Amino acid sequence: MEFNAKRGDFSQLGAIKGKTWANFCMICRKEADCKVLIYEKGQEKWTEEVAVPKEFSKGNLRSVHIEGLDLSEYDYNFWIDGKIVLDPCARRIVGREKWADIGRNRKAPLRCRYEENRFSWRGECEREIQRKDMVLYKLHVRGFTKGLPEDTPDRGTFRGLTKKLSYLKALGITSVELMPVYEFEEVLLREKEEAPEYTKWKSKKKDKIQKPKESVEYKINYWGYGKGMYYAPKASYAAGEFPGLELKECILQMHKKGMECILEMDFSEIMPKAQILETLKYWVREYHVDGFHLQGSQIPIEFLMEDPYLGRTKLFYRNMAEHMVLEEERAYPRAFLDTDEFLYPIRKLVCGMGGSIREFSDQMKKQNARFGYINYIADNNGFTLRDLFVYSQKHNEANGENNTDGPDWNFSINCGVEGETTSRNVMRIRDRRMKNAAAMLFLAQGVPMLMAGDEDCNSQQGNNNVYCQDNEIGWKDWKQTRQSKEFFRYIKKLIAFRKEHEIIRMEEPMKLLDTKSCGYPDLSYHEEAAWISPGFFNRDALGMLYCGKYAKETEDVYLGFNFSDLHRSLALPKQKGKRKWYLFMDTAVKNAFLAEPEELQEMRYTLEAQSVCIIIGK
Repeated sequence: MEFNAKRGDFSQLGAIKGKTWANFCMICRKEADCKVLIYEKGQEKWTEEVAVPKEFSKGNLRSVHIEGLDLSEYDYNFWIDGKIVLDPCARRIVGREKWADIGRNRKAPLRCRYEENRFSWRGECEREIQRKDMVLYKLHVRGFTKGLPEDTPDRGTFRGLTKKLSYLKALGITSVELMPVYEFEEVLLREKEEAPEYTKWKSKKKDKIQKPKESVEYKINYWGYGKGMYYAPKASYAAGEFPGLELKECILQMHKKGMECILEMDFSEIMPKAQILETLKYWVREYHVDGFHLQGSQIPIEFLMEDPYLGRTKLFYRNMAEHMVLEEERAYPRAFLDTDEFLYPIRKLVCGMGGSIREFSDQMKKQNARFGYINYIADNNGFTLRDLFVYSQKHNEANGENNTDGPDWNFSINCGVEGETTSRNVMRIRDRRMKNAAAMLFLAQGVPMLMAGDEDCNSQQGNNNVYCQDNEIGWKDWKQTRQSKEFFRYIKKLIAFRKEHEIIRMEEPMKLLDTKSCGYPDLSYHEEAAWISPGFFNRDALGMLYCGKYAKETEDVYLGFNFSDLHRSLALPKQKGKRKWYLFMDTAVKNAFLAEPEELQEMRYTLEAQSVCIIIGK
């Protein structure tokens, strides 16, 4: 086969396909020796190689235009200074179609494939969900559905997730965050330790004792963090032959159901900021992604926020600051601080480990006009919501690191028994504390994030770092859903209550003043007596009153929290006219949410030990 090679186009990195030609552009210094390797599809050895001479250079780019090459029939790689290099902009990586394929020939190189992924977005509705309306749900594409019965089609795939979107919609989720879905190496080979000289012996046939065969030890990079091929959706997450099309269909169905898609992207420190920008623009352009949770210590967040193409794309990052966000962004807030700063103050209080009421109140009301806060009590890195009240210590022995991995400071409590138990009293205590924690999450002003499975008491058996657990420990336990219907309904009602009361999810910070002459401040605090000063927070119980008029609502919302082991009585401020107070929810009551609001006869309400309540003024 003869190819005609000439100087190529430098405007776009990666491969471009024409009808009878292909253009390749790669990062390569002018002094380097460079080729394009051409593979017939299905072959592990290249059949043709095309030299890319130094004359085909521009800056640190090398580009070649090859006439006579139909990329729909071939795969390719780059060859730079004697090493086979994958195209970082490849739209498909060939060779990892099977998840955790231990038997794959690792001496054979992976190959790059150009796939156009032509897809009709017909019927798509553009989703721009306001910050105050967001309810976030984080999941692992494989782990979310792999725990379904074995005879369930498409488990652990993009298609399997698509089939479960109605489940998320019914729960009240608006925003789905996907852990890495781009191509990554899931099989991590362990480095062999050098054995002493006296153990290096060769067995003979006549020996009664034979030297054991060396087995390759490995771990599974289940989560997918680390170096990745950022343009290529993970092939082993596909039920069929085309991962890109399956992921696009999944995102399309999210949009049709009124949900948005957030991708988690983990960039290495050496990733140039221009490449990070182009990667994000690619996913917005090709996959209609609505936002990104950016991981990495060198993310150029200000640079990304300034790009006009990403002007309506949400960005989550742990180092977000107000000066990074322009004043104009107030019109459509899309920047989010994503840290664990909500997690620890809440856990300390709900687990009775010396938390601060003042710190708690700050976390509950925190808001910023320019950027939002992502709140969570459980993430993939740490205990599940249920394990938080089942285990006092981490149990990561299955990870093979002598239980030294994972966070040591979990601020968890086992409620009297380490691990599972049949004690009804212990189970009752755990149930209430889970409900308290969930109430604190969904009644806080910031955007709540629920980790997959926490809505129905998912457990990881005390493992707080399941990065390598591609099994029942790391998967969502769908069998648990049947046993946890009551808790699932509770979470669903919390989300519904949040949506019905804008006053507990405002985008502007509370001023703690009556700036609109409503008779109440926008937010006020109460303990045994009404209208206490925030400076007197030295107790273990607190009432927070939100004045509904500040959100143009007719109902006031009073949130009561008792973190002590004794009953606590909280004062209710006097209402104007014929308005009264009604008990709406109490975690000390069976099922928590009352079938009908109960009118309160006194101007105070007594909470049982370790309980949370919602009282409505109307």
